[in-house]
Amino acid sequence: MVFFNKENLEKLKKKGKYVLVAAAVVGTISLTGCSATELSTNNNVSYDTIDTTDTEALEEGITQVLDVPGEDFKLVVQYKCELQEDERWTVTSDKQLNMEVRTDSLPSDTKVYIDNIHTDTTICSYYPQIDGITQDTMDDRIHNSLMIGFSISDSNPYSGINQIQGQNDTFIQGFVHGYNGYTNGSIEEKRFLESDYLEKGVNANKISSIIDLIIIKDNEERFTSVKSEVQVSVWPYIQMQKDNGEIYYKYYYLNEDGEMTYDELSQDEYLIQTQIDSKKLTK
Repeated sequence: MVFFNKENLEKLKKKGKYVLVAAAVVGTISLTGCSATELSTNNNVSYDTIDTTDTEALEEGITQVLDVPGEDFKLVVQYKCELQEDERWTVTSDKQLNMEVRTDSLPSDTKVYIDNIHTDTTICSYYPQIDGITQDTMDDRIHNSLMIGFSISDSNPYSGINQIQGQNDTFIQGFVHGYNGYTNGSIEEKRFLESDYLEKGVNANKISSIIDLIIIKDNEERFTSVKSEVQVSVWPYIQMQKDNGEIYYKYYYLNEDGEMTYDELSQDEYLIQTQIDSKKLTK
């Protein structure tokens, strides 16, 4: 190890090496003196997000105005969570996302049909081991020969329901393999708790849709696709009960060191933090 005193540093300054050596020393310290956690590649990517801890955001949902390749009109896509009273958007529960698609500024001589909507629901995690694992998938198309597709216009939207499964065998196995890598084990009968997912950095679901369009103008047909992506944040609170019946909550979040941690909250602290009326405690 090399030690530097004031006299040596002055000599290095005169030789123009001070900055380089200082940088090398700092680099060495940062490499040998700190532990690090690898974060997911897409952590800094910005998506339209429905914040499930915000009542107003839940009620309003997300509206996107998207370009249609080669066309002057737009595609308007609206998402809203369908949650019952006291229901939360969690990884382990079944949940419903409503989707509405219409056009904007569609010319009078143009007709538009939705041929197919393919939607994948994936896990968003701060950690790369399980980030991107598919939780559910859906396709919606006309199932008869009477229509060429779902007809849409500025005033005639397509309305669909995406029923997202909570836990199934495929998702559980994908989660275990994604987290444990090459580790073998009995995974078919293993059901994870919501806290297991939160501890592994899960923070949202990403809903990615490809909307295939049939566009008819002047008796000519053309086909194109529009991509739509949104995130729905996962409820970060877990309700706990002690042996004596006392209820408290765990609030999960990513700390400044890039590690998942949680704070324990009393019922009053939970109500204050979530701004929920005392008669609407989570189940």
